[in-house]
Amino acid sequence: MRPLRQSEIAGLLADDIVAHLATLDAAGYPHVTPLWFLWDGAAFRLTSRTTRPHVRRIRANPRVGLVVDHELGRRGDQRPNRQIRVVGDAQLADDADGQWTARIREKYLRADAGLGPYGDRVLITVSPTLFVPLASV
Repeated sequence: MRPLRQSEIAGLLADDIVAHLATLDAAGYPHVTPLWFLWDGAAFRLTSRTTRPHVRRIRANPRVGLVVDHELGRRGDQRPNRQIRVVGDAQLADDADGQWTARIREKYLRADAGLGPYGDRVLITVSPTLFVPLASV
């Protein structure tokens, strides 16, 4: 493993791949949910429906983990990848106007497909306390 270069970090965070958000249930077991995201330079921004299980788990326990990873294809007997591993606390805020949902959809679809109304959406902000960018080779 080696640290990612700044250009690799920027490329990975701008790519249209999912982040894997890990939340904890009441018994302390992790649950992983793939979600679209935006990186704003200081925090990860994700949105979801307010009734989703991962949102309920964040309300009960805001400690989360997040991984963004991209496999680069096969090279001989290796499958190199780039990844960013994050630990932090998640904050929830209303996204009823769909501002963040639209921005995230723009990243992944290159346009907001007009899902509105957005009234049942919540913004999940993950501010990293640990940010580990690595490459497998």
